[in-house]
Amino acid sequence: MPPARPLPTGIVIRSADHSDVASIEQLVLEVVREVYGDLFPEAAPYRAGNWRGGLLAEIDGRIVGVVVSDDDSVEDLWVMKEHRRRGIGSLLLSAAERQIAGRGHIEARLRVVARNLEARRFYRARGWAETVSYPHERWGFTMVEMGKALAV
Repeated sequence: MPPARPLPTGIVIRSADHSDVASIEQLVLEVVREVYGDLFPEAAPYRAGNWRGGLLAEIDGRIVGVVVSDDDSVEDLWVMKEHRRRGIGSLLLSAAERQIAGRGHIEARLRVVARNLEARRFYRARGWAETVSYPHERWGFTMVEMGKALAV
């Protein structure tokens, strides 16, 4: 595994708003195609997210990552390939964990495609533990649920 690159200067973490939705959807679609494209015989399925409830990572006004949490879960975390291993995912994940704790939860959960070993390593390195695996409800590939105790 290559060493992490330093966090870029000028990174901004901010709340998403309505004007960001199209850019977020494009980012998510690009990452889904890159990471999971071979799981789908045709085009990667589109899933509308609650992007306006998310947090964005921007560099020079360009969205390079997004995270969405809801209730006690991290629902989505996506970072553009060229910006990974720079601390952006960690910043977004920490922000989502704070949101979840701020809603009164002492534990957080998320799920990831089992074969995405890089993502699973990323989460484990940040204190997340794998709790259960099961087939995806629509596509059948294996999912892994993960959990983490939150500092209160």
